Amino acid sequence: MKRIFIASVFVFFGILTVAQSVRDSVKWISLEDAGNLFLKKQKPILIFFYKNNCDSCLLQQTTTFSNPEVANYINVLFYPVKINAETKDSLKFFDGTYYKNSGKYGKIHDLVYKLAGTKDSFPAMTVFGRRADGRTFYGYKNRDEIFRILIYYAEDIDVSTSFEDWYKYHRKGYPPGQKQIITRLRVRWKTLDEALELNKKEPRKILLNFYNYNKISCSLLRTQTFNQKQIAEYLNENFYPVNIDVFSQDTLRIMGQTYINENKSYKYHQLPIAALDGKMVFPAFIILDENEKVLIKVREYMTPEKFEPLMKYYGGDYYKKESFEDFLKKFKSGIRD
Repeated sequence: MKRIFIASVFVFFGILTVAQSVRDSVKWISLEDAGNLFLKKQKPILIFFYKNNCDSCLLQQTTTFSNPEVANYINVLFYPVKINAETKDSLKFFDGTYYKNSGKYGKIHDLVYKLAGTKDSFPAMTVFGRRADGRTFYGYKNRDEIFRILIYYAEDIDVSTSFEDWYKYHRKGYPPGQKQIITRLRVRWKTLDEALELNKKEPRKILLNFYNYNKISCSLLRTQTFNQKQIAEYLNENFYPVNIDVFSQDTLRIMGQTYINENKSYKYHQLPIAALDGKMVFPAFIILDENEKVLIKVREYMTPEKFEPLMKYYGGDYYKKESFEDFLKKFKSGIRD
């Protein structure tokens, strides 16, 4: 067993030695360029900190950042910056301040310590969202783990949801090693025509969920939030839930209007464009009353814990009696799993 272990170690370090000559596939830019580009167009900024004699830093570059799926996602949706944590270069931060390696933090550059807050936990990544709020993540991240971080910022989930809550439901929906878990849908989704016809016989609230299949957060809203057992039961009993593909080619009729997909460059169907006032931010859903009047428009990802009180506030007609803030003060969750 000892010989096998020793041989494995030599193979492992042999791979690392070879890997040192392999470049990853991310198109890294300078910190200053990232700041300038951000002023012109707001995209999340990913800053990767590494050290030269750091095996896990090397693995991060030669495995995760060399994965075409990961690299392409970063190249398109982020401004990626790579910084040697021990660099001697003067670095200009986004606010125009220059930082040097003063030796105050050992070999670690002053700006790296300011952003990452560590002298030895590498690799590390500091990610700034579109609103310039940053957070640092430590340690090696494989393909599954880095996507939990990347999607969180690329789809603006950081605006409405804590990373810990997002991580919990993303991991449930996309377990390690799987692209997506196969989930039995508990919600009895209707077509728009079915919901409107049923509403004539038995009036209920209508939930119109606008599904963008390019957004992972849309999938999680549908398969984790709406699909949570108690939430699904409540939706089935009190709403007519309708799932609408925002790129649908169907002719849809509601509120006396007919909507089609004009197949223009933006590819969106007329109904979600009209319903969302042209603000195509996803996930998105609206709740209609029994007379097809819009009660609320939501353009953000919601966990089950956040969606449940909103659903019951409108589903139980509490909106007719009190503000949502007052309702929340008395609200008791019915979620049990």
